[in-house]
Amino acid sequence: MGTSLGIYASAAVEYFATRGLDPRETEAREGQLIMQQIKKLGDRVFGFLQEQERGLLTGILEEMLRTRITLDRVLRMNEILVSNLSSRLETLSEAQLQQQQEALKLLRGRNEEAIEKQTIEALVTAKKAGPGRRIKPVVEETDKV
Repeated sequence: MGTSLGIYASAAVEYFATRGLDPRETEAREGQLIMQQIKKLGDRVFGFLQEQERGLLTGILEEMLRTRITLDRVLRMNEILVSNLSSRLETLSEAQLQQQQEALKLLRGRNEEAIEKQTIEALVTAKKAGPGRRIKPVVEETDKV
């Protein structure tokens, strides 16, 4: 090859060392190198896909949480309204019925604000929990009926 034995030996040692190969093995060394590179590339692709999934799943989780929280609050609001108004409905005048409708609009607005707040809090908690970990739900005093 036109090089000295010392330079050749040094280049050979560097070749095996940089590629993490054992020259005593009888397997095809280049095949090992290719397999190592494929494994590293696969790991990188898998990590990228996991990150993409987290982004997609966060949106889905947000929508599910919003739907669940909305449903719970609407059911609570309906229970309260039905119990309070059913006994008084027949005795109300037209002005009183109008006043009740205005109060209901105000209650709906507050309810929407509470839904948004609870959704954001649930998302923050879910992000802190990390994949596969559970956190006990927090029950606020205002949620009790």
